[in-house]
Amino acid sequence: MVRDATAEDAEAIARVHAASWRATYAGLLPEPVIAGFNYERTLPRWRERLPARAPQAVVVWDDPVAGYAYSGPEREGDAEHRGELYAIYLLPERRRQGGGRLLVAAAAERLAAADLKSMLVWVLRENLPARRFYETLGGVYLREKPLGWRGTDAVEVAYGWADTGALRTTAAG
Repeated sequence: MVRDATAEDAEAIARVHAASWRATYAGLLPEPVIAGFNYERTLPRWRERLPARAPQAVVVWDDPVAGYAYSGPEREGDAEHRGELYAIYLLPERRRQGGGRLLVAAAAERLAAADLKSMLVWVLRENLPARRFYETLGGVYLREKPLGWRGTDAVEVAYGWADTGALRTTAAG
């Protein structure tokens, strides 16, 4: 089940965010960066973001919350991709159970409802499982950029969908 997040979900989302982020990026980002990311650090941000106000949306999967997606307007002025999937995270033990597809479909649906009918997502170049996931959903490689975050030399790759309607069909299938 996917639903819109409420303010009451902030703690659960922060737990998912921290656990998934640390598991996902271990070995891909420097250890001090990994060690510095935790529940206590992310909770205030989620308390501030929820409930999300359109055109931003936060959707959660399962009960108790096992994953979330955060989306809204594209942030860098890409003329062809007006929406952006800012983040999608699932508890490590709940991956590969269909929740990611459901969350992407719901995020794309929320974007389309805000008249943002194209979308992109940024993913670490070395995060091959995530890249395969987006490619499976029909994401098209767009470009790369340096992450430029906390002194890392990591690179992000953008995948895009010209039509989120097609993405919703692919993801929900």
